[in-house]
Amino acid sequence: MPLFSQTQGDPTHPTLVFLHGFLGSVNDWSETINHLKGSYYCVCLDLPGHGHSASITAPLEAGFTYCHRLIRCALDDLKINQYTLVGYSLGGRIALDYARTQNDPDLKNLILESAHIGLASAEEKAQRYSHDLNWAKRFATENIMQSIYEWYEQTVFSDLSCSEKDRLINSRSCNYGVCLANMLLATSLARQTDMHPFLESNHLRITALPIYYCFGEKDQKFKNLAKQLSIQHKLNVTQFDAVGHNIHQQAPLQYAQFIAKQITT
Repeated sequence: MPLFSQTQGDPTHPTLVFLHGFLGSVNDWSETINHLKGSYYCVCLDLPGHGHSASITAPLEAGFTYCHRLIRCALDDLKINQYTLVGYSLGGRIALDYARTQNDPDLKNLILESAHIGLASAEEKAQRYSHDLNWAKRFATENIMQSIYEWYEQTVFSDLSCSEKDRLINSRSCNYGVCLANMLLATSLARQTDMHPFLESNHLRITALPIYYCFGEKDQKFKNLAKQLSIQHKLNVTQFDAVGHNIHQQAPLQYAQFIAKQITT
């Protein structure tokens, strides 16, 4: 079953492909795309277990590989050639691993928003899988509104006001808990390949893939990660002031301008 896709803009314009985060959908990008669709062909995909792709189940042992195959099929169905891949959080992790594994000559730029690059040690991965397994059990067994409410109580979302959290919770309430639980485990950070070697090898290539990383000023966890990426891998990093983990929803115009700048630079 193919991933649900939503397109806006002129197909003859440069193509942007958007991958949302956990609990999200194609709708998350609407405000940003309103500022881009006049100059770009914008393609949004619903990831497995989310939105109109909720019935698609990723295998637990090969979740990333399965997502890559579905993304490639979606791009082929839409007859997309050269494109920029934009991923937020979970979508960013999938996008980064896609770039690592697919060696796709049509992928011209990679834009990552608040995305982790993987864990190195077996101990860290075991701890993370235990953490994700606990959340998966909550999503699969608890009331969906309660599970989502608890999700947004995590430290990474501490910058959100009560009204912002309420808006997000209401917009996420149409999700199905069991589908979310499956996707959470299939694409757990514990199952993600450590991206440090890929980032290092890409940096040293003559024809390196341009990778742009952005984070919110209020998101201390990913602010620290971005600093590390800038020093260790010379990655192009950008801070968005006065926002947290979800930049494209808190500052859609600035985020759209950021994307346009990277592509035209």
